[in-house]
Amino acid sequence: MTETGIHPNVSLKKAGIRHTEQNIIEYFSALFSISFAKSHNFKGAWYNFAFLKPTTELKEKYRFQSEMLLITNSYENFDTRTFDYVDKLMFEYQNRLDKLCVILISGDKKIKSKITSLAQQNPETRIIIPFSYLDFFKSNPQEIIKQRLKEFFYGRDLFAFESPLQNDAYFYGRTETVQFFYDKYKSGENSGLFGLRKIGKTSVLYALKRYLNLRSESAVFIDCQEPAFHKRRWNESLEFISNQLLNEIINSTHPELNIKLSTNYTEKDASTSFEEDMIKIHDAIGGNRLLLIFDEIENITFDISPSEHWTSDNDFILFWQSIRSIYQKNQGLFSFIIAGVNPKTIETGLIGSYDNPIYRMITPTYLKLFNHSNVSDMVKNIGNYMGLDFDEEIITFLTDDFGGHPFLIRQVCSKIHRETTSKRPAKVTKFYYREQKENFDRHLSDYVELIVDVLKNWYPQEFELLEHLVLGNLKEFEKISSISDKTINHLLGYNLIEKSDNDVYHVKINAVKNYILDQTKIQHSYAKIEDKWATITKKRNSLELKLRNVLKLSLRFKFGSAKSKSEFLKIIEEKRRERLNNLNLNEIFSDSGEVYFLDIQKYISKNWADFEKIFVDKGKFEIYMGLSNENRIDAHAKDINQEDMTITLSALSWLTEKCDNFLE
Repeated sequence: MTETGIHPNVSLKKAGIRHTEQNIIEYFSALFSISFAKSHNFKGAWYNFAFLKPTTELKEKYRFQSEMLLITNSYENFDTRTFDYVDKLMFEYQNRLDKLCVILISGDKKIKSKITSLAQQNPETRIIIPFSYLDFFKSNPQEIIKQRLKEFFYGRDLFAFESPLQNDAYFYGRTETVQFFYDKYKSGENSGLFGLRKIGKTSVLYALKRYLNLRSESAVFIDCQEPAFHKRRWNESLEFISNQLLNEIINSTHPELNIKLSTNYTEKDASTSFEEDMIKIHDAIGGNRLLLIFDEIENITFDISPSEHWTSDNDFILFWQSIRSIYQKNQGLFSFIIAGVNPKTIETGLIGSYDNPIYRMITPTYLKLFNHSNVSDMVKNIGNYMGLDFDEEIITFLTDDFGGHPFLIRQVCSKIHRETTSKRPAKVTKFYYREQKENFDRHLSDYVELIVDVLKNWYPQEFELLEHLVLGNLKEFEKISSISDKTINHLLGYNLIEKSDNDVYHVKINAVKNYILDQTKIQHSYAKIEDKWATITKKRNSLELKLRNVLKLSLRFKFGSAKSKSEFLKIIEEKRRERLNNLNLNEIFSDSGEVYFLDIQKYISKNWADFEKIFVDKGKFEIYMGLSNENRIDAHAKDINQEDMTITLSALSWLTEKCDNFLE
């Protein structure tokens, strides 16, 4: 049992900690054991920090696993650069400190509201328990500490991350992978990281970049998905990389750097200028090898880039000829890593009539799904901080049902958190999981669609092979897979399928299998045109009623009953506006009202900020609304092919689900 107090080997005074901060730490010593303390200057600012070892009582109540970091900063205006120092301490003492939770004492009187706001804006923020210095001049500071701990635990949804992880607080199961790519970089090798959408590739790349920065080594992260990059021609892209690299280095490891880069990036001189700039940067930071990280590589890949010059022109050839030539000529200057779904970039020998400059230059590495142990670490550790105690069997269910796909598993756990009683800690039983399984599957359908659609749209042969396996068409599966090992090796690499000891293939992620089965049912269910009419009409009419209710409720919430009508009528053309002006809001949005489907779309798109939390993705909303309106086959008395039927039903289902979630 851990006792409270300050460890005999710890002297706050000898550690250089001022009297005021000594008193504050002593208040915490009534609830924790103080095992280490120090005062330190970091980037021109003074910090005091201590390690707090939780008592058995606190461990049981808040599920603390390790010692907690307490850090003080007396400045009256809180600066988020404090978190840079927190990251540094977490790295240096990673074997001792709880990486998810920090106690922050600040001279800023408004620190509590600032940290609350920060957590709302950035859900990936650590659990920060904020205190102002003034809190410790009030009566009974120990009671304030207890209340603050209770207030800042349990409430946040620590599973609900949809964007790549940008710090190590919630980064699980990938440490060995980061080390693998770091070793490649140190030895001057180039590398490639591939895998399914949302599996965590970008999170690994961010972690790799942080790993380098903590060692004062330099990397630039290029998101090829950004139009700011893939819309540039090959020579402009090289200039973009050199400028981004210099900015990254100045902002992260060498703020004192002052060098001028070339502006001569014409097609004729771009390769030479890029080489000169890379050498200039390399020499200015002490000769450490640089790392170029290219994420979402499909966006600058021949045949599939959204920009024509990468797809059909020679930009891919010229870009990689330049990088390969400079890399081979200048040992120790830089190495690079490319990441995407599929290693097409490095597995295609000929592009048109030209040799691929990076063909076989890199051996692809596929990012693995989580095993049972990884899932257990992530779910139980994060769940502990939220007061959720998961049955051991649930870990097995999550691993099997979602194949160890970390993003899908976190989304399920997030839904469990939202639907579990507010009284915490709470037990999440295997019986509850089984009862809610269909509900979880529906909740994840959009995410599974996102994962599968990449194969369907970009790599149709791989999707076709997967579909045959799901449907049990083993002859077709064997026929396609025998044509090329590449296709089946990709599916194995993605961890979508696995091979048993008796050479039989199985789909590894049940959620993907069920999604494909459901989509196949949709495609084969409607033989007669009358059946198609009836199905689309019913779903569309139901959706339109729900959209009217969503719009009416949103208007009333924002403008009140009196002003709602006039605000909505602003988007209606003058002739119809006069007629609608004689009706009240309920009449306007009733079944017999003159509000059309396109009116609803027009208002929501124009006032997207009011509806973003409901429909999330504006581009998807507008495409799906357009499909739902265009494919009114009952109105136009026309047939619809199976593919368009499937897409239309998917659009109607997606829009209906978003409305239902809001109207619930």
